[in-house]
Amino acid sequence: MNDDLSGKTVECGACDHRFLVKEELIFVERPKVYPGEKIKRDDDFLSRLGRDQPASESNRKEQSLGVGGQPRVDAIMPAGAGQNIAVGAGISFLFLYAFIFSVGTSDGGIFQDMAREARYALGGFVCLVAGGLMLFGAKNWRGRAFLLLLTFGGALFALILVRPVHLTPEAVQVVTPKVGLDEPEADPIAEIKEKSGYKVIERNLKNLEDDFGGLASQHLVGIFIEGLTSSQFHSIEKYFKIELKIPPTNAISRYLRNNRGKDSLIVVSGFPIDFDKVVQICDPRLGRATTYPDLRLIHLELSALHDSKVTDDLREKLSNPQHPSYFNENLNELRALDPLRRKDAVSELAEISPNVELRYSDEIIAEFIRLIRNETDDQLLSDLGRALLIWAQDNPVAVDVVSEKVEQLIKLDSNVPVSFIDFLVKANAEKAPLFIDTLWSIKPEVWTSQYIA
Repeated sequence: MNDDLSGKTVECGACDHRFLVKEELIFVERPKVYPGEKIKRDDDFLSRLGRDQPASESNRKEQSLGVGGQPRVDAIMPAGAGQNIAVGAGISFLFLYAFIFSVGTSDGGIFQDMAREARYALGGFVCLVAGGLMLFGAKNWRGRAFLLLLTFGGALFALILVRPVHLTPEAVQVVTPKVGLDEPEADPIAEIKEKSGYKVIERNLKNLEDDFGGLASQHLVGIFIEGLTSSQFHSIEKYFKIELKIPPTNAISRYLRNNRGKDSLIVVSGFPIDFDKVVQICDPRLGRATTYPDLRLIHLELSALHDSKVTDDLREKLSNPQHPSYFNENLNELRALDPLRRKDAVSELAEISPNVELRYSDEIIAEFIRLIRNETDDQLLSDLGRALLIWAQDNPVAVDVVSEKVEQLIKLDSNVPVSFIDFLVKANAEKAPLFIDTLWSIKPEVWTSQYIA
């Protein structure tokens, strides 16, 4: 409004109200100022409202805003879920490894035999991985995260330092010296002499020289057996008496050796002994034999068969002809030292069904022949004759052995098994009619049926 209207009545264009213009109602129109508009420095009114900022301060603000004048948003935004997970994973990884290391460094743990240098290297790798995760996740507090990493890492390395290193004891390796020109090999003769206590044999040979002179060595044989029990010795003693036909006036001597008396030296002496025959009797029936003919000594490793027990499973194999091991197990029983087990095997093989295919025939017949030559039990000889009727009808060796046995029994006026005569008749043995005639003349009531046939 101009000053010319002062003291005059005017009408308002908005409300049609009339009023008197006075001097105190007149206001001077000021220029409007909008945001971002530069302020005139000579404007006294606006100068009173606020002081101008220095140019240096204004420049600093513009520089702080960066290019374009816009602030960095990610610098003021909070950390994301992935970053928080990274921090948690890094810390958890450190604690988990520390726990595993504490448990694994005990005796027999997973860190057994691991050197301390290798432990430090592994710990450094763990700290590197965990630190990377922590620093990645700690966006707004990386300094504190670094200090935290140093603390945890130092604790981990201190744990590595104090935990012991357990080493597995290594077997002591015995270094065998190389045999040189001045180092002769160990003498096996000297070893077996020391092991068996050969002085006993030397003493016996010296005593035999009084009776047999220079032939004393042919009247003695020593058998050294390791791990021989008393029951096994008695069985072997009976076996030797039968096989070697030891005279009643001679005895088998047993000398306990080292190994708490479990090793034994058996000495057979006093009559002419064929060394090779003794070897054949021992090997393979009793086990594996190592011979020293010049020493008249046999080192016998006794077979495990002679220490076995008859179990339910073994009985099933021995009594069931359909079992794959039936013939093999019964053959082993025929070779057993226990006479009762031999008798049971002969009885079993003498009653086998005709429709069963026979196996191991040669070996089993050989055992039958050996038993016929050496045994005197009436029932066993009768079972052997019945077994030969099944197994050896066309075996000339069996026919000759049975014929010799019958002649021997007749001379000794002993009982002749009927099964022997039946076997000889069925095999068309040459001496069968003569045997029947002789036996009928002695006991006609027993042999009439064979004589008529």
